[in-house]
Amino acid sequence: MLKTPYCCPLTKEKLFIEGTELINSQGAHYSFLNAQTANPIPVFIDGKLLSGGDQISQIMYKKDDAESFYENFLIWLFATFQEDETTFRNSLIKKLNLKQGDRVLVTGCGLGDDLKCIIPIIGRTGEIFAQDISDLMIAATARRLASKEVDSFNTENLYLCVSNASMLPYSDAYFDAVYHFGGINLFSDMKSAIHEMTRVVKVGGKVLFGDEGVAPWLKESEYGKAAICNNKLWALEAPLALLPENASNVNLTWVLGNCFYVVDFEVSSSSPRMDMDIPHKGARGGTMRKRYFGQLEGIDPRLKSEVALAASKSGESVSAWIEKVVSKALLNSKIYKE
Repeated sequence: MLKTPYCCPLTKEKLFIEGTELINSQGAHYSFLNAQTANPIPVFIDGKLLSGGDQISQIMYKKDDAESFYENFLIWLFATFQEDETTFRNSLIKKLNLKQGDRVLVTGCGLGDDLKCIIPIIGRTGEIFAQDISDLMIAATARRLASKEVDSFNTENLYLCVSNASMLPYSDAYFDAVYHFGGINLFSDMKSAIHEMTRVVKVGGKVLFGDEGVAPWLKESEYGKAAICNNKLWALEAPLALLPENASNVNLTWVLGNCFYVVDFEVSSSSPRMDMDIPHKGARGGTMRKRYFGQLEGIDPRLKSEVALAASKSGESVSAWIEKVVSKALLNSKIYKE
């Protein structure tokens, strides 16, 4: 059996090629779109199990005219905002800080336009992976990347798959960077998708994603209202609340006439750290840990002011005075003695 860079999207167990399928020891098996290329394109999803926006996207991009529809939309988009498409894509990819030999994943790759911008940066020693929920779009990407436009790239280092971005078929910390632009607003489980992007990136690596979302200061202007009338998705906000705790150096910007948000961040080895036991100086006293984890039930408001006064007279902080009084009461109580 030949080893592949893929793992089961559910169990994350490594997969192997056996015949015309990818398999693992748990009985999982996945077929290929085409098993005859240097790197066959595996299919990791069952359309019958999709729901919500994922189902809508797959159906939309299974139509015969989906490729031309998608391309026409891009032409309209960049003409509307008077942007050169290649220059725009390169400006976002620059935020990833890529270098020769990097391993990069593009989720929701569409027709693979971003891949053409990434390939010259990572070079022949780099590896580029791309996934999309639509087999038609992945097949189109494979066809387009086989053109002479990217013939300087080692196609053996190109890996495409049909999968759900909310359950990526890659191991933890496998990539130097993950990139996504356009489509995440329609994901059925955006939070899982963002967390999956983070999971598969190495510590210190970058994650970037963006989609429609008029900047807050423009939403009530005629400009913003016209944009939102044209496409209701443009009313959405950047999903900062969905980022994982180990996202660091987070940046939020807007592009394309301030009608698209872009979020980029570094993957940290842990959640933010702080010493919760540094004591506060002053009348209230206590520590961050005591103030949060040591909260007690409410008391009569009149008692609160009397406690503050008693603490002040004793020369102690409120926190220290309460701890002393409560400890003494517990020592004198029958319940504590028992």
